[in-house]
Amino acid sequence: MRRFLAVLVLCLLAFLDASVIEAFAKTDPPNHEQRPLKESYFEIGYKSVDLALKECEKHFGRELPLPFVLPPVAFTHHFGRCHHANDVNDHFEIEYINEKQGKNHYMIRVRPLVNKLEEFPGKNDIIQIYNLKDGTKAVFGTTPSPRSFSLFVFEKAGWQYILSVDKRVGDIVSANVFIDIAESLNPAPYLRRPLRTR
Repeated sequence: MRRFLAVLVLCLLAFLDASVIEAFAKTDPPNHEQRPLKESYFEIGYKSVDLALKECEKHFGRELPLPFVLPPVAFTHHFGRCHHANDVNDHFEIEYINEKQGKNHYMIRVRPLVNKLEEFPGKNDIIQIYNLKDGTKAVFGTTPSPRSFSLFVFEKAGWQYILSVDKRVGDIVSANVFIDIAESLNPAPYLRRPLRTR
C-alpha cells in the first residue's frame, strides 16, 4: 500500500508540475505585463536551489551531493524545494523548466534511503537496468501517468535519486544521458561544483 501511495503521489506531482508549466508556456500575455514565472513558483514554496539545498542539508543533518551535469536541453529557470514535514515523504527537489517550451522539463528528487520508494518505477514500467561505473544499479523507466516522464532511479551516498524528464524530449535525453548525469555525482569527497550541460 505504501508503494502504491508513493507512486500515486509522484505521478500526481509529475502531472501537476507539467500542467503548471504548460499553462505558463501556452498563456498569451494579456494587454498588461505578464506575471513573472519566478513569482508563481516562489508562491508555491520554491526558492533558489542553494537556499533549498542548505535547508534540506540542515533538516537531514548531512551533505546532499548533487550531479553537476544537466541534460542537453534549454532551460530558462531552475528552482529548489525542501519538503520536510518529518515524515516518509521528506525530500529535496530541483525543477528545471523552460517557460517557452513546456516539454523542456527536468526534475531531480532526492530522498534518504530509509524512506526510499520501493520498486519504483514499477516492474511493468522498467525499460532497462544499468550498472554505473562504481557498480551502482540504476533503473530507467517511464511513469504510467497521462503525461509520461522518463525516469532514472539510483542510490548513492545514502540517498535515492529520481531523475525525470518529459518523455517528449526522450529522443534527446536518453538513458545514456541519464547515466552521464548520474556519473557526475561524486559524493566522496563532496565538492560543490557549478552545474554544466552535457
